[in-house]
Amino acid sequence: MMNGQDDLLLISLIKQGDNRALDCLFRKYYYSLCRFATYLNNRKDLAEEIVADVFFRIWEKRDTLTVEKNVRSYLFTATRHTCINYMKQEKYVMEELNDDIIGEMPGPDDELMYHELETRITDLINYLPQKRKAIFQLNRFEGFTYNEIAQILSLSAKTVENQMGKAIKQLKLLQKTYQV
Repeated sequence: MMNGQDDLLLISLIKQGDNRALDCLFRKYYYSLCRFATYLNNRKDLAEEIVADVFFRIWEKRDTLTVEKNVRSYLFTATRHTCINYMKQEKYVMEELNDDIIGEMPGPDDELMYHELETRITDLINYLPQKRKAIFQLNRFEGFTYNEIAQILSLSAKTVENQMGKAIKQLKLLQKTYQV
């Protein structure tokens, strides 16, 4: 069992560009960080993405990484912050998409406004490539997890995750570009 000093040694090796040290740190903390991220956001598929992102950022910023005492605490804090950022971004994208689509639509009839919003969202979604569109609809409208979608469409969960990220970015861009 590694202790805190071993973790600090791994961080030192990571800063020197040793990807095996990153792999060792990843394997040591991956499952506990995933459980923590799942606890925070209630989505295991997103938790795995968040933890992978934490370690990716550690590697990406290894030259300026400063962990002086407790690596475990640093990793859990980074995971918590990344969870918060993911949740804010996802909420922001969906709220912005909905707010911008509704815009300044006149008319007191909520049912008519809802129908119009639904039509506009459908129009935006129809711009997505077929596979990305299917993944987005299964996740957002049918409530399937990334792993379930991966099984349904015979894809890897990582592919589904990547396609969802691209779909959200593309929808946001399409909405701004075409003001649909």
